Amino acid sequence: MRRSEEGEGMSCLDAFLPPVGGEALADMARGYQRSLVLAQAFELGIFDKLAAGPRRPEELAAEFEVLPERLKLLLDALAALGLLEKEGEAYGNSLLSQTFLCSQSCFCQKDLLRLQLAPERRRQWERIGDWLKGDTIRRPGNPGEVFNPSFIHAMAQATLSHKGFATTVELVAKHPCFAGAQKLLDLGGGHGLYAIALKRLKPELEVTVFDLPHVEEVTREYARRYGTEVNFLPGNFYADELPGEQDIVLTFDVFYGPPAKTREVLAKVYRALKPGGYLFTKHWFLDDTRTRPERAALFALLLALGNPASHVCTCREMAEMLAGAGFVVEKEVSVGDSASTTIIACKEGE
Repeated sequence: MRRSEEGEGMSCLDAFLPPVGGEALADMARGYQRSLVLAQAFELGIFDKLAAGPRRPEELAAEFEVLPERLKLLLDALAALGLLEKEGEAYGNSLLSQTFLCSQSCFCQKDLLRLQLAPERRRQWERIGDWLKGDTIRRPGNPGEVFNPSFIHAMAQATLSHKGFATTVELVAKHPCFAGAQKLLDLGGGHGLYAIALKRLKPELEVTVFDLPHVEEVTREYARRYGTEVNFLPGNFYADELPGEQDIVLTFDVFYGPPAKTREVLAKVYRALKPGGYLFTKHWFLDDTRTRPERAALFALLLALGNPASHVCTCREMAEMLAGAGFVVEKEVSVGDSASTTIIACKEGE
């Protein structure tokens, strides 16, 4: 075939070629398969059964009272996902699973997985069409129901699972204000892990976690785990005034309500800080188009499914609210989990 004929032949294929590849859509459509395989394997107890070392599928099948040939297919799929490692005919946990999916690990994510993979959570996503027409998908519960111990543990497990935690702690600890700080308030701190880590770095620092009364038990549990004592002040930051004379205030992942409420709390934070004190506020902020980062955009939709009054701010919106409360914004720092940004703001000296 002459070159011109080859070119004409290839041009005939153009009708079969879309202007863009569709692999991304296929990956989205199949995404539920990974999450459901993970959920089923976790609930079955596969990772705990393999915590002591690799085992053969026939042995596991006998303990689970399931068909070995079918279990082997599941184990192969888990190995393909990087959750198991296959050695000959035996299967063992990967380091990822041994760290986060075994109940005896201090990093086990059982509460986080059950929160993210709960059937009621999936049903919220499945009813987006009803929600768009005005239906109430899930009525907002009272704070005691929403922020129950399992939820607080889930947030702690999420915090400890990514490098953003260490990045955020280092950001505060290396800031010039930390060296001379005497008091730190972790507002809505829940598990208190950020406050606990900063207390370990500076034992003389007076650290207070301010949160709803029923959260205290979980906060103290983590303080004991890491051999640190922190103060706990029960209260509701929407209703109560905050303790004053603070050198540093942390507000991490708490401002997802109506902007008017956020402004009220920021005014309280401003009053609580000493002149020259600093606020570190970390959230999943959206960009000005409200379409990036992807995780923040999906999070904004998830919050709205349960509470239409919720709001995920852009960095610009938060900076404007901070300025309106009297703060001077120093800088914005991405903290390394692909979605969160910390904004550092100062209450100037008088």
